[in-house]
Amino acid sequence: MKIKQFVKRVNKKASYWATPIYQRLPSCFFPKPHYRCKSYCVGMGKTGTVSLHIMFSDQYRSDHEVESRFIINQILALFHHKIDINQFTQYIQHRDRRLGLEMDSSCLNYFLIDILVKEFSEAKFILTIRDCYSWLDSSINHHLVRPELRDKHWRKNHWIKLDNWRFGADKFQHAPEEQILADNGLHTLDGYFSHWMEHNSKILSTVPEDRLLVVKTQEINQSIQKIENFLEIMPGSLPKNVHGNVGNKKFHILSQIDKDFLAEKANTHCKPLMEKYFPEVTNYNQ
Repeated sequence: MKIKQFVKRVNKKASYWATPIYQRLPSCFFPKPHYRCKSYCVGMGKTGTVSLHIMFSDQYRSDHEVESRFIINQILALFHHKIDINQFTQYIQHRDRRLGLEMDSSCLNYFLIDILVKEFSEAKFILTIRDCYSWLDSSINHHLVRPELRDKHWRKNHWIKLDNWRFGADKFQHAPEEQILADNGLHTLDGYFSHWMEHNSKILSTVPEDRLLVVKTQEINQSIQKIENFLEIMPGSLPKNVHGNVGNKKFHILSQIDKDFLAEKANTHCKPLMEKYFPEVTNYNQ
């Protein structure tokens, strides 16, 4: 058995409790892979990142939010100044080489985008984008259907820590009009909508235009040929009609918030990109 396969098998047993064993091995254990394409999906969660991974997984080396626990720990360590940007960059370089992915699809790539653009000049990026209302509705449903995401003692509380940071748990307070969010352990509209704007704006301003393809979530399956052309991969190598991580349970939380209040918060934070990409969407429609 090759050492890479062995350490992956060993690490799988303890993947939530320690740094991956193979992250500790020298780079010489992981020869630089041959890439037919080198691409990253950099959309937010609930915008089609799972679908992009599934789309590539049959013919290409693809994964979704791979090693999320460890990369979140590194992101938070950088944020809290426990490591510096050089150490973080080295971690990303090593991780990228040993994984050798041709499609790395993850909302966490947002936090790496400056490094990914600079260090991997051959890489191309796909931003899956969804209007702020349907994105938030889907995100809330996903959150509520998984109570462990609100359990601070659960083993994946690294996601809770990250969400508290990116959705401004210490920055924003719930208004009386959004008490239903607080009652369900959710963040504020200011927190959600400001991050929607920050995430998408950061990607759009950081990735050079010739290396970025923007795909609306509802148009992913209609954009197969466009994606193949953009990445310069074999025509017909991507399957059609792919849809992953579908949320079937609806909680209708946003419908219980005053529509004018909801629209005001969305416009405060998201108006520039909403007008550019979703001019037809002016309010929440259940």
